[in-house]
Amino acid sequence: MVSAKRPEARLRHILEQIDGVAEVVAGLQFEDVANSFLFTRAIERAVQIVSEAAKELPVELRDAYPDVGWRPIIRIGNLLRHEYYRIDPHDMWEIATHHLPRLRPAIEAMLADIKRRSP
Repeated sequence: MVSAKRPEARLRHILEQIDGVAEVVAGLQFEDVANSFLFTRAIERAVQIVSEAAKELPVELRDAYPDVGWRPIIRIGNLLRHEYYRIDPHDMWEIATHHLPRLRPAIEAMLADIKRRSP
């Protein structure tokens, strides 16, 4: 069993959340999600997990991928945990439909790089 603290596990967690959000929003419009407690909370929780997993990646690994917006990814988790009342549904929709799909290729590349370096 792979430790959840290993970077590979954290990256897989991120991919799982990205794919889960993609499944939630598939075929939906903003209003469909914004008017659904279940969809809204599912997306918020997935984004929170992505944020937490990103925060726990080794700094040198994050630094090797400077084109990824690590700071905003980590910051959104803090907002979801501590200032949830400030969450804008349009921002969450934008994250779900644009930012997470754009993040996926970088996470896949990171996993591939780790796999290539492993003995």
